[in-house]
Amino acid sequence: MLVAVPISDVDFQKKLQECKSKGADLVELRVDLFENKDPKHVLHIVNTARELGLGTILTVRSPKEGGREVPNRLEIFREVSPYSDYTDIELSSLDILPEVRKIVKSAGRTLIISYHNFDLTPADYILREVFREARRFGADVIKVAVMARSYEDTARLLCLGRQEEGKKILIAMGKYGILSRIGGFVFGSVITYAFLGEKTAEGQLSLDQMVELKKILL
Repeated sequence: MLVAVPISDVDFQKKLQECKSKGADLVELRVDLFENKDPKHVLHIVNTARELGLGTILTVRSPKEGGREVPNRLEIFREVSPYSDYTDIELSSLDILPEVRKIVKSAGRTLIISYHNFDLTPADYILREVFREARRFGADVIKVAVMARSYEDTARLLCLGRQEEGKKILIAMGKYGILSRIGGFVFGSVITYAFLGEKTAEGQLSLDQMVELKKILL
């Protein structure tokens, strides 16, 4: 299980050094939260992270799934995805998903296709359809992040995800979903997210907590 830390470009040099020294495996570059969204600036941060030995997830999150509007979104994917270890794009971004897939695959990088629901954990048949559609679009890793309103929601996501083929990231958000962030690897989840400074999602644990738990559990 890899530990990823979402960061913006504010004080990124300091944040990257701290992520590395504290034991993170990856940094998720939340470009939609960047102050400077010029592709050259984003690529510089990708290269800086990789020089430090950190893997990178390029994410320009859509406003439809918790992000902010980025007018040059596709340009960023075109210029930066070939150099990032992972690129994350939402299943709902159908207007650019095929082109982003082509960019990532042509560069031999890893494509994460993601689905977020900040309100609830959908019925099982909907979750299975998410997995099916993400595979159809060529996902190397399928990320499903949903809001857990009970421990049953968390258990349902993890058990259903365990039955789905391929690599996946299983996240139940909220206080009832913390278990998914700690023990998701048991159900096949390959990446978990931790925060440095401020949380980017409800139920996240700090990088210090996650690294310590990883040592204990793995």
